[in-house]
Amino acid sequence: MTEPVAVPKAPALSHLPQVELMHVGTWDASTGRHTFTPDDLAYAVAAMDCPAVHRPHIKLGHTDPRFDGEPAAGWVDNLAVVDGGTLIGDLVGMPGWLATPDEQGHTVIASAYPNRSIEGQYDYRCALGHTHPFVLTALALLGISEPAIGTLASLQDVGALYGVAASAPSTGGTPVTVHMKGPAMPSPKPRQVAAGVTTEDVRRKFYDSAPWSQWIEEFHLEPLELIVLDDDSGTRQRVPVIVDPAGDGTEGVTFGAAVPVVVRYDDVTPVGTEPAADGTDPAATDTAVAASKVIRFASRAESRPGRPAAAAPTPAAPADGAPTEGGSGVELTNEQLAALRTALGLADDADIDAIVTAIQNLVKASADQAQQAAADAATAADAVAASKLPDGVVTVDSGRLAALEANSAKFEAFLAKQRRDDIEVALSGAIKEGRITPANKEAWRKTLDNDLEHGKTLLASMAANSAVPVSELGHSTEPADTSVADDPRFKEWSI
Repeated sequence: MTEPVAVPKAPALSHLPQVELMHVGTWDASTGRHTFTPDDLAYAVAAMDCPAVHRPHIKLGHTDPRFDGEPAAGWVDNLAVVDGGTLIGDLVGMPGWLATPDEQGHTVIASAYPNRSIEGQYDYRCALGHTHPFVLTALALLGISEPAIGTLASLQDVGALYGVAASAPSTGGTPVTVHMKGPAMPSPKPRQVAAGVTTEDVRRKFYDSAPWSQWIEEFHLEPLELIVLDDDSGTRQRVPVIVDPAGDGTEGVTFGAAVPVVVRYDDVTPVGTEPAADGTDPAATDTAVAASKVIRFASRAESRPGRPAAAAPTPAAPADGAPTEGGSGVELTNEQLAALRTALGLADDADIDAIVTAIQNLVKASADQAQQAAADAATAADAVAASKLPDGVVTVDSGRLAALEANSAKFEAFLAKQRRDDIEVALSGAIKEGRITPANKEAWRKTLDNDLEHGKTLLASMAANSAVPVSELGHSTEPADTSVADDPRFKEWSI
C-alpha cells in the first residue's frame, strides 16, 4: 500500500483593512517643499487600473540600494480616497506572524514596526508608455525611524511627512517618500470579555469619564477588573467591571467602586516548595496561567494614546479671615464706625460684625435687584420680538409646513437616487470602454461619490482600452464595391 503523502499547509497570511496612507497638504521635505493635492491621491487610485502598474509592495525597512532581492512582505490593495483628503488602503498578503494578534491582542507589526514609509513617484512612465501623474510604488515598515511632522491618525499616534528620496529611477519622474508613525495598527481581533462586549469597549467606556491623570495599567479577565494608575498621586486602584449581557459595546459596561491597592512582590518559588515529578515549577506554572488572563500595558502611550485637554484654572483659596502679612494695618476710627452705622441704619452699639453683615446684605440685595431688572428687560424684549417678526420671516400654516417638509424630503431622495444612477452610468461606461477594470469598480465608486464631476474628468482622461482591451484595434482593406463593367475603359474595349 502506498504511504500517504503529507501535504504541507499553506502559510497563514494576515491583513489590515483601511489603513491611512497619506493626507493632502504642504510639507518641508529633504529636497524642498512638496504639496500633495486631492488630485495626487486620485491619480494614485487611478493608476491601479493600468495593467502595467503594480500594486505597492510592503517591505520591512528600506532596501539597501546595492541589492534588489529582498522578499516582499505583502502589498497594498483597494486604494481609495475618503473625506476628500485622505488616501487609505488594505495591507494584504502579509505573513501571519506579522499582523495576527496573540492571546492578549498584541501584534508584531504594532510593536516592532510602529512607523511606515510610503514611497511614490511623480510622472511615472509604465511599460505600456502611459505617463501617470502620481503613483504609489512601495510601503516600508520602519522600526525606529522618527517622523518629522505629525499629520495622520496612523499606526501608533500620528503620521508625518518625512522627506524625498531617490528610488526606481528607470521609470523616470520624481520619487517621493512619506513617513508615518503609529497605533498600532487597529487590532483585528480584540479580546471579547462577554457577548457583544470586547476589551476595547471597556477601555473606551472607562476613558470617557476618567481624568487624564489615570490610565489602565492592567486588564484582568478573571475576575473582570481594571488596575488603574494615577500619575498625579502615584497610587493604584482596582476598578471592578460589570458587564450587562443584554447590552452591546460600551452600553453594556458599568464600573463598581474603586478600591485602593498596592503592588506586592513575592518570590517565584516559596521556600519549602518541592518541584513537581516532571521537574516543572508549580509556582511558575501558576504564574504563566495567571499571566494569560491579564492584559498589561507597558506605558500610558500604549494604554491611553492622545493628549490631555487644557487644564482648568485652579480656583483661588478662600480667605481664612487672618490678617495678611505686610498689610497696611489701618483700623477704623470711632467717627468712621458711627458714619457706617448711620448709613446702614444700625443701632449706635452695633459692633464690627454687625456692620459687615449689613454691608453683605446690602450688596446681595443690590445684586438681586440687578438680576431681576435684567430678567424683566429680557422678558420685555422677548415679548416685543414675538409681536414683530424679523425681516424675511413669515408665518406658515402648520399643515402647509408639513407638506413642504415632506416634498423637500422626497426631492432630496430623488437627487440622491439620481446621483447614484449617474455614478453607475459613469462606471458602466468606463468599464465598457476599457478605461477601468471591473475589479476596481467599487474603488472608483468611492472616488465618484466623493466628487462626481472630478471623478468623471479623471475617467475621461484615461484612454479607452488602456485597462482592458474591449474593441478591435487597427483596420483592414476591403475590395471596391463598384463593378468593372461601369469602368469607361471596359465600355470602349472591343474585338
